[in-house]
Amino acid sequence: MLYYRIIDDKVVVMDEVNYLLFSKEDKERNSIQGLPDDYDGWFPFLRMCHTIGDYAITSGIFQALKTKYPKIQIALPTDEYLFKFFGEAGLEYYSSGTNNGLQNFHIVNDNNPHIDYYYNFGEFQSIFTDHERCYTSLVKRPNGDIRSCDEPLAEQILRRFGFTEEELKTIDSRPKLYFSVEEKQKGDEFIKSHMGNSEYGCLLFSARIEEYRNEWEYDTELFNASEQYSDYPVFYYSNAFDLENTKWNKRFNHTVDFSKTDLTIREQLYVKSKAKFNIGYQAGVTDAISGTETECHVLTPYYNIAECCIRGVTYYFSDGSIKRF
Repeated sequence: MLYYRIIDDKVVVMDEVNYLLFSKEDKERNSIQGLPDDYDGWFPFLRMCHTIGDYAITSGIFQALKTKYPKIQIALPTDEYLFKFFGEAGLEYYSSGTNNGLQNFHIVNDNNPHIDYYYNFGEFQSIFTDHERCYTSLVKRPNGDIRSCDEPLAEQILRRFGFTEEELKTIDSRPKLYFSVEEKQKGDEFIKSHMGNSEYGCLLFSARIEEYRNEWEYDTELFNASEQYSDYPVFYYSNAFDLENTKWNKRFNHTVDFSKTDLTIREQLYVKSKAKFNIGYQAGVTDAISGTETECHVLTPYYNIAECCIRGVTYYFSDGSIKRF
């Protein structure tokens, strides 16, 4: 695996490593510096992967950085920078439905009050990326891949830039979305028209990766866990199977199909963020709202969740095990 940095707007291979980037022990032993306690400079950042989930799981670092370093100035790339740097093919590789990587960037980052500036080429000599991370330990997956232990990527990045273990516990770095007044208004009206004043939930049976669209959702602990919510109405989306005549449709007898509405993805995310619970496949749209008060129960195809986990989410694995972080 190659460790990259962005210098003079070019990818520079720094080293070949077993895993990105270095352990907590390495950081302490080699006195690798984070940011000064009173840091008041720029923090230009570039995410190297572009699904909704990729952007979502790192979206909370900006608010967290502003909490620890109130004077820090955070910059993200312009559309032009993303398009030229990664190329059309690079952004299309991360397409989900009708959205490519550039659109996914906006789905997650729009209206974020913690972003101070959007940079273009030639403005920063060095740009931080999500390759800058510091993990506590590594595990080997059954397929031989080496990954970090089950530890959120946002926390690994923040540890790299000087966050203490206590700060990682007390400063919220879970995913963050920021909605416009218009998005909130339309979402609230939509909720009211379909659910009245009732609490509700959301179901998601959709996977970006075709091989994960299988049928083990029928016989997992996830379905058993959903029983506690059986009296609630739900919004749902499914491209994996038809909900009709399944156990899920029998459990939830008041259902509204998101695909039959005119809501944008961000408007759907707002609705999902206001739900009492979200149940379904691990997907970017669930990751994106997992930093709210909604109760998330997520079916994951992985043996260990590694850096893709989020605090407060309950994960259900294909071997029947359950973990909550």
